[in-house]
Amino acid sequence: MPQKVGGTMKSLKTFNLDADVIRIVRSKPNQSEYTNVAIRAYHNKESEFDVSLITTRRLLVILGLRKDCPEQIKVLINHHLYE
Repeated sequence: MPQKVGGTMKSLKTFNLDADVIRIVRSKPNQSEYTNVAIRAYHNKESEFDVSLITTRRLLVILGLRKDCPEQIKVLINHHLYE
């Protein structure tokens, strides 16, 4: 039965997905949000990636993991995220 959460109707569904897709979704911090965004993007046939949909925290984590990110920036990111 659908439930209203934060102004949006939510409903729990079960789908059969490929194992690699399950691994991708499980690696995301908010699996429901990730799945919603991915399905809407595919449904709307959006060809451009909308970086504004990614949280600042997630962007900082990704930037901090990049090999080409300067060490000084990584220090600032780690301080902001983990201290």
